[in-house]
Amino acid sequence: MSNSGREPPQLDGRGGNELAPEAGHPYSTVIFRLSFCPRSDIENTVYYRLYTKNNPVESKNPIYSNDRCISRILVKSVAPPRNIGSLKKHLWKIEDLDGTPTNTLYLSLSEKAPANDLTHLQLKGGPSPGSSELDPMALVVESPKLRKKLAAGSKVDSKTLPEWPHEHRYVYYRVYEEAGEVSSKTSFDETDLSLGRVTGLSVPPPHSGASLEACLIQAEKIPSQNVKLFKDDGGENILNHNEVLDLFSDNYPGVLLDDPIAIVHGPKKQEHASEPEPHSFSKRLRANQDSARQGEIFQTDGILTRKRYYMDAWRKQAFISKDMYETALSKDLCTFI
Repeated sequence: MSNSGREPPQLDGRGGNELAPEAGHPYSTVIFRLSFCPRSDIENTVYYRLYTKNNPVESKNPIYSNDRCISRILVKSVAPPRNIGSLKKHLWKIEDLDGTPTNTLYLSLSEKAPANDLTHLQLKGGPSPGSSELDPMALVVESPKLRKKLAAGSKVDSKTLPEWPHEHRYVYYRVYEEAGEVSSKTSFDETDLSLGRVTGLSVPPPHSGASLEACLIQAEKIPSQNVKLFKDDGGENILNHNEVLDLFSDNYPGVLLDDPIAIVHGPKKQEHASEPEPHSFSKRLRANQDSARQGEIFQTDGILTRKRYYMDAWRKQAFISKDMYETALSKDLCTFI
């Protein structure tokens, strides 16, 4: 098998392509991969996923066409000393983020607390954090400005990338308002529109009732802050914010299609028109009184008066009676419109 004219898949965070198998050789993709990727590179790869506090975001360097939130780098691309701090700086750079890194890094999606910046990374010699795409590290970006920049996504063409080869695990749920069920924005069954689902990988760490609730609020674009999460659609058990979820097991709320969790939210907040500010000026005006100020109230006796509109010296619209017109012009106090 000749290697001439072929380039190895990128493992340095640039979203490499997988090579197509040769005709008649169903395992030729695997053979090519082993031929072109040195074992040291395969073993010293760090996989990571990108998140905000509410949802996953696309990497600038995706490696799968149907899961663009995961990427990878080579250990050797991280500057010594290879600790959490230097790894975060490198990920910050290759994701094209500006300024000082403001993020947290979890060594695993199942971790309940972020890693300390001074923690040394054991990235060689056996299993290490991020060595598996099934259990990658997680970079959670906290700055709203940078979250907006990440939301723009990558320009890498999905057609040049392979598909995620693993089966997705889902969290199934139903959506309700206080008045009853509503259609889910992640609905996948035309006969049951209130039933939705998100992948377990879309829930940001740490995996808890709070992070799952935040993920569902984002997925459903729920405007109300009055939200309750139940472990089942019977509503007998509330899913507390501090409850730990093992989304990599076979036993977590919403793991079964026939036993979804339920999210119930209140009505959309109504925007009330602001009440007019009270005015302190309420006395009657004489016809020859000085010009009124902005916000003052004119009270009349109800008698119809012929009038013309003028601009006063402060460029405010005003009016004067006909018999005052000549006097006003002579004193150059008003400009005729």
